[in-house]
Amino acid sequence: MSIRLIPPRRLRPGTVVTVQMKGLFKLAHHFALVTGKTGADGMPVVVANSGETRGPGEQSWSGFVKGRDYRAFYPSALPSDTVLANAYSLFGTRYDFLHWNCEHFANACHGRPAQSHQLRGGLMLAALMGGLILAAAHLRAPA
Repeated sequence: MSIRLIPPRRLRPGTVVTVQMKGLFKLAHHFALVTGKTGADGMPVVVANSGETRGPGEQSWSGFVKGRDYRAFYPSALPSDTVLANAYSLFGTRYDFLHWNCEHFANACHGRPAQSHQLRGGLMLAALMGGLILAAAHLRAPA
């Protein structure tokens, strides 16, 4: 899997595009797939699974990127048509932060396990921090 800087209009349909999320989740990235469609602005239309749309849906390039830098990569050997057919077949599914978020969706469309590496990493970090806090509290408690 390579990450290349390619102008949006030249991205292959099915390419995964990620942008850094704003606010509390600055460490997280939002994932979408480039479609073969072009929006009114001449930019690619993307398909993303988000809480805003309550599931997979089409979005304009500018609505997805929102002026942020993006990364683009093609994580499988599946043909573009297959990736997009998978994406559109998942319309109607419901977004779920823990079990069906944008990264789960992008992976599933590419025939990969529907999992979120960044969510798993975040949960492991939270568990580690919780353990450290409990250990510190235990060490401070009078015997």
